[in-house]
Amino acid sequence: MEWINMQAQRAELLQFIRIILPIILLVLNYNLTFSQQSQIQWAGTAEYQFNNYHDEYFTGKETLGPPDAFPPGILNRRAFRLESDRSFGTLVVAYHQPQQIQHVIIVENYNPGRLIQVKLKDTEGKYHLVYQKSPEKIRRDFRTLVISMPKTTYKVSSIELNINCISAPGLYQIDAVGILDSEGMEVIHSELRGANFNIEQEITFSERKELLSEQINSKYTEVKPLVSHDGSTLYFSRLFSPENTYGTRDPQDIYFSKYLNGQWSRAYNIGSPLNDDLANGICSISPDGNTILVINGYEASGKVSPGVSMSTRSTSGWSDPVKIEIEDFVNKSPYQDFYISSDQQYLIMAIENRDGEGDQDLFISEKIGPNQYSKPRNMGAMINTSYAEFSPFLSLDGRNLYFASDGHGGYGQSDIFKTTRLDDTWQNWSKPQNMGAAVNTSSWDAYFSITSGGDYAYFVSSEGSRNEMENIFRIPLWRDTESHPTERFITFTGKVEDAKTGKSINSDISLQNVDNQYTYLSTSDKSSGEFSLYVPSGKSHNIQVKAPGYITYEEKVDLEDIQPGEKAVKIVQLMPIEVGQVVQLKDLFFEQGKANLLNQSLPTLDRLLQLMMENPSLEIELSGHTDRVGGRTANMDLSFDRVERIKEYLTQNGIEAERIKTIGHGGRYPISPSDSEENRAKNRRVEVKVLEINVLN
Repeated sequence: MEWINMQAQRAELLQFIRIILPIILLVLNYNLTFSQQSQIQWAGTAEYQFNNYHDEYFTGKETLGPPDAFPPGILNRRAFRLESDRSFGTLVVAYHQPQQIQHVIIVENYNPGRLIQVKLKDTEGKYHLVYQKSPEKIRRDFRTLVISMPKTTYKVSSIELNINCISAPGLYQIDAVGILDSEGMEVIHSELRGANFNIEQEITFSERKELLSEQINSKYTEVKPLVSHDGSTLYFSRLFSPENTYGTRDPQDIYFSKYLNGQWSRAYNIGSPLNDDLANGICSISPDGNTILVINGYEASGKVSPGVSMSTRSTSGWSDPVKIEIEDFVNKSPYQDFYISSDQQYLIMAIENRDGEGDQDLFISEKIGPNQYSKPRNMGAMINTSYAEFSPFLSLDGRNLYFASDGHGGYGQSDIFKTTRLDDTWQNWSKPQNMGAAVNTSSWDAYFSITSGGDYAYFVSSEGSRNEMENIFRIPLWRDTESHPTERFITFTGKVEDAKTGKSINSDISLQNVDNQYTYLSTSDKSSGEFSLYVPSGKSHNIQVKAPGYITYEEKVDLEDIQPGEKAVKIVQLMPIEVGQVVQLKDLFFEQGKANLLNQSLPTLDRLLQLMMENPSLEIELSGHTDRVGGRTANMDLSFDRVERIKEYLTQNGIEAERIKTIGHGGRYPISPSDSEENRAKNRRVEVKVLEINVLN
């Protein structure tokens, strides 16, 4: 019997070893990996602790070295915590090798959110506040808080962490505190991977925000600041000012200021037709600065309704606003905000309707026609709450969205948040990230906008003002505020003119990244033909220039060697559409010896289709040509069948058959000798001849 008991005990021991050994090896291997390969410097000594739970366990010493309190989400003696779930506390950790840093990594392995302040101490003994936030209960059992900042000019020797478990009661633990000098988050995600870490980045700024001068901020309320993408012009609205169009009884007028010699000029009322007796405000501006959205829907009848309108600028000034038509547009709120993507394909709006979560929510509409957008779709519960979400601002690449919210928690009243679009549905977003204490306050903060170069952000806050009146602030940004930290913008300018007369042309310019990631739009000025765009450097783009009565111009533009801050210049000459003009269609592909069009031909066919749709009086002749290989009759039939197939494509897509004549010439009119395959290929072509055109100026 004794032998049987010994065997049972031995079996139980082996079973225990089989269970516990992999865990031991995992922890040992984890720590070994950190010690041998980690670029993160973890705390080396605990200098001070206040209100810690015990002097022997749950102490500050447990935060030294890499994370080791596994699994996360449960109380663990290998982490630091306070004496109770309702107390204040402080922990100071130091580093063996003081260094410049770009990230502080704090592994909150139980009940995160109670950390209210982080201070860096440099080798000169000076303190630098990099994180300050009200305590909160976060819907996570654990997280790794990453506080990111521009590279410090000083070396960090120690870090002070202050904890508040009174305002947000609960036991709270810190497992490890690290520092890192590395751009981006790649190293952190690489070293802290797996289920033990919920990584959450907090944005910090290189300098404090500054209140703009009296040239901008008056004794009246200033709201809705919007900076042009090149940073040269600041638009905003001023409430009930004697300088408003209708004086102090005028609720809100648009003003603008120019950035000259390093400072903002005196702000001027932008005047009519943008300002009237209503509440006026600019809510979006195109990359070239020549197209804006203004609140209120200005209809052709002269009536004004809820909604948004578009105005364009020429040498004579801003045009009368034209209402943007939005399907099933309903807004129950007295407030409304809008923002349009840089390619004008998507319209974001802050409205209240039956499809929302309550109060103002963010909705998205897609362009479905000229000046027409689809029924608004709710942008999802990750963004929208039962409280107000408003003041949307979209980055040039359409990925990052900044907005204000009363419903995501934070420092007090509305705070400014950032979220990143995760796919093309416009309803799948990252968790909104509070822009931090450098921007947000216990007061009302909103209307965040950024220059294309990413040097400054402008926003409005009621902090420190009397009667909670809003003023305009700005703050220097740093490269990781945007999702593409190395991306900078260049100025792409040019002129559009008639290829025959040299006359300036009012045209639409579209510049699309070769990867189809971004599209930038502009309009050339009617009197000068000039245009300007701000686009990412180091990339190639496809340019398209269109104007009524002219053949659309398309070309690949190589901007890879243009450095940030430099200018690229392009002169575009458009060929007028004239009776008798003959143009060869490029990049048409058929099956060998047949009339069947290949899919590679679709871009060319669509350009021809678009040209005929935009010029409804245009009548053309399609002439087909072959080489001289094969019989004459067969070639004549083949050339005719091919242009008939093109005509069929056009008519199936809405072009009247009467506008298109077809003829097959076979090999009768070669443009190249038949002495090589390359030359014979030149003879196999389709040409378009203009038979009739009536251009309306």
